[in-house]
Amino acid sequence: MKIDNFDIESLRESVKGRMDSRRYSHTLGVERAAEAIGQIYLPQMTDSLRCAALLHDITKNESVEKQLQYCREFDIIIGDSDKISPKLLHAKTAAELILREYPAYVTDDIVSAVRWHTTGKDGMSIFDIIIYLADYIEDTRTFDDCVRLREYFWGSDPRNMTENDRIIHLYKTAVLSVDLTLKSLMGENAFIDEDTVRFRNYCLHEINVQEKGVN
Repeated sequence: MKIDNFDIESLRESVKGRMDSRRYSHTLGVERAAEAIGQIYLPQMTDSLRCAALLHDITKNESVEKQLQYCREFDIIIGDSDKISPKLLHAKTAAELILREYPAYVTDDIVSAVRWHTTGKDGMSIFDIIIYLADYIEDTRTFDDCVRLREYFWGSDPRNMTENDRIIHLYKTAVLSVDLTLKSLMGENAFIDEDTVRFRNYCLHEINVQEKGVN
């Protein structure tokens, strides 16, 4: 799929109507972060990464009732984690809404990244992880954990790393992001989605593979 600047501008205007000003500002921040990280890891896919960033929160401002309506429309199975923490639903509903309302932007990479940008999962692709991290470290986010992770990722200057060290750094940043999230959730006595734990273990495995060649 060929995406040009006109396509991205059109998408940017479309998603603006689906969210409040704060969410839109965040979305533009994720677009910038996804492009910047993508230039390092997947330079040939930066336009697709920008589209995924623009689409990742298209249902985030919807009410729980609307989210449940989407689940019925799209036959989305509501798990225990969704019942306990309905804010997780927006990743599932957004991924399905893209298929119906944004077919010109549908690729496996974009839909997967949107679907898993909140919890992560086992076997995340580099494309997926870029969107996951861009959502966390985009420049409008001022929470302490976001600032810490942003400084960790960019402070090591991955642009000047070897390819192997660069990949390890991406996975280590992802592990730190999960650790910060888990600490926050445990502090709130909140539900922890099993996919997030699987994502952390997957990243640790990949770090082992890259550092020691252990499969």
